[in-house]
Amino acid sequence: MKSLLVAASAIAVLAGAASAQEGPFRLGAGYQAIDTDGLTYDTLSLRGSYDITPMFAVEGEFLAGMGDETNIVGTARVTSEINYGAGVYGVARLPIGEQFSVFARGGYAFFDTSAPVSRPALASDVDGWAFGAGAEWAFSGPHSIRVDYTRYDFVNGKGDADALGVSFVRRF
Repeated sequence: MKSLLVAASAIAVLAGAASAQEGPFRLGAGYQAIDTDGLTYDTLSLRGSYDITPMFAVEGEFLAGMGDETNIVGTARVTSEINYGAGVYGVARLPIGEQFSVFARGGYAFFDTSAPVSRPALASDVDGWAFGAGAEWAFSGPHSIRVDYTRYDFVNGKGDADALGVSFVRRF
């Protein structure tokens, strides 16, 4: 419940702060579920992008973890969490009509994670290539709903993750 209130507050702030005209900037906030090795982490996603052309953009993303997951390793319970994540992407967008577009994105992402196991706490940072696709529907002028999928391939054999997200986007 607290997670939904945080997400709703962020959406309200972004919607109210932006000007009424539509331009090349987009700000968005929403929810993203990241699945890795059977554990699903809940995150709050904040994105900003700039449209270089109507079909190409650059995008920055910040993810804040909203809780932890517990896994059994041998006989020990291990609790892990995503503290935060950040990524930079290139986006190729294909408008389909005036209100709907599909996109593909690719870039690089970093995650600060932790897995405390008694003392001291073990922490692991992971980074790697990220790519995905999604769709955006402009339901009312500059206001949009975005749905996307992202695949994270972490370097140095640290695994991979799949993420599904939904967010509110405000264009200005």
